[in-house]
Amino acid sequence: TSTNNSSDAGQVATSGSWRITLFTDSGNDETSDFSGYSFTFSTSGSVTAVKNGVSQTGSWSVNTSSNKFNIDLGPKVDTNKPLGELTDDWKIISVSETVIQLEDDNAASNERVTFTKN
Repeated sequence: TSTNNSSDAGQVATSGSWRITLFTDSGNDETSDFSGYSFTFSTSGSVTAVKNGVSQTGSWSVNTSSNKFNIDLGPKVDTNKPLGELTDDWKIISVSETVIQLEDDNAASNERVTFTKN
């Protein structure tokens, strides 16, 4: 079942762990930067990214009125790559039980990210 209902996004996101199966930035496929990461979204608003036993925690929320999926995993700086690339107010494109598709709310940066359930 696919829906664009942002109220579903919060429920779906907290229903397990996720991996990134697509990340593009201005048309460049950077999905491999996120290889090995597993993401968990908690109902209390924290998001944890784990790779090789090392974890980084940030915050997340869904704004149903603006249809946004907000992620904050720290600043977009070289020392915080690749996770800082996820810090954004993402526009929710589609939500299903196993896939969450997001795109940057700023069309100029043309970023897309797809989370797929593990």
